Amino acid sequence: MITPRFKLSQDEKSLTVKIRAPYCSLRELQVEVDENVFLFFCKPYFLRLFLPGKLLENENYKSSFDCDSGEFTFTHDKAEPGEHFEDLEFITKFLVSKVETSYEDRKILIIDNEAKLNSDEELSQGFGFALMGHRNFVSVSSEFNDVFEIDPNEVNLKDRKKLRVQFEQGKFDMGHYLADFIENEEILSLLEEKSPWEDLADVDITFSDKELDFIKDLPNIEYKLSDLQIKYVFNGLIDILFSYCYDARTTSFETSSESGWTIVKLSATLCWLDVFETPKEALISAFRRSVTYPLYRNFDLSTKILQDLKNLLKLNEMYIIKCLIQIYYIFLGGDCCRYILNNLFIKDFIIYIMNWERSKWREFLEDVLSLEIKKEDLGLNLAEIEQGFSLESNMEKLKISLADSDDSDDTSTDSSDESDCSESDSSTECGTDLDSEKKLT
Repeated sequence: MITPRFKLSQDEKSLTVKIRAPYCSLRELQVEVDENVFLFFCKPYFLRLFLPGKLLENENYKSSFDCDSGEFTFTHDKAEPGEHFEDLEFITKFLVSKVETSYEDRKILIIDNEAKLNSDEELSQGFGFALMGHRNFVSVSSEFNDVFEIDPNEVNLKDRKKLRVQFEQGKFDMGHYLADFIENEEILSLLEEKSPWEDLADVDITFSDKELDFIKDLPNIEYKLSDLQIKYVFNGLIDILFSYCYDARTTSFETSSESGWTIVKLSATLCWLDVFETPKEALISAFRRSVTYPLYRNFDLSTKILQDLKNLLKLNEMYIIKCLIQIYYIFLGGDCCRYILNNLFIKDFIIYIMNWERSKWREFLEDVLSLEIKKEDLGLNLAEIEQGFSLESNMEKLKISLADSDDSDDTSTDSSDESDCSESDSSTECGTDLDSEKKLT
């Protein structure tokens, strides 16, 4: 059976369910409401929703069907007038619940806080969302070696971080960084652009039909993560979203053929399967990689992108999900088999966000919004490099100035000598003539 696209809306007294089922057989239409359960069947479509509140099936019930759009509309009174049904925009939450699911050949384990998997020993060999991936990674690493930098079964978390930092150190190009530090007209133009979400309000955020189609097909998973895993998930999310913001600003907020590469390369969460203990650690990693790998390597640009990230995070979870869905389609349509990251990370992030504890996220967000990253935090000696260049540049300017001054002095001396010589020659000639005259007389 097909799960149709649907939307939920409400007012003080009622709940409205809109269902798009354009190829259905109306003769087999069946709609039932049993307190908090809403059932729709119209071959080949089937939808069952577990709602956050109870409905009534009384004389106020309304239904309609638009033949042109193929959309049904059903309106039912709430059992408790004035009751607010939470998170109606996150439609996946109201589909049938599951305790575990698998994406292709990777099993997602749903665990609780006491589970053995949450021990440091177990997590140290994990990968993917909340380090929940545990399987032989050889087939994945060999097939997707353009995506991942390491095999997590061979390199544990502690060594991943150490190797990553060393690798970044070796890849950092001082010449490229200085070139973007000096000749920055193009970068200045990037800095001046305004992000589309800068002035966006929560009330203006809605899911498109394409996004709703994507969301309705996601499994409804309730993740029971340990505090350590939640920390890894939150920090990994801002790492990924920073790389998304970098790509957005450097493509004038339009994706390009290089968007997949940029997002993956800047996010150590994705390409190194790394995790972070604190938001500052995640942002330092993102900054380091943003001045090491992509086309534009400029600290001021990275600082602007951090502000873009903060503006994005201030919006509600719907906008974060919209960004993640866009990343999903970037990975799906690009080359190098980056679609594997959708199964390891992106889908799980979207599902988890719909069900996470907002209080924990809001508390985490306060720390992120107060953070500032300085050049010395990156461990790449950026300030020293810039100061060294400025000093060398000033010395060059001084040498040129002194050389110009010397040339000017030489020119002045030559001119003076010529003038003196001219005068001397003139006097000599005059003197010679006088002597000649004396001899003649």
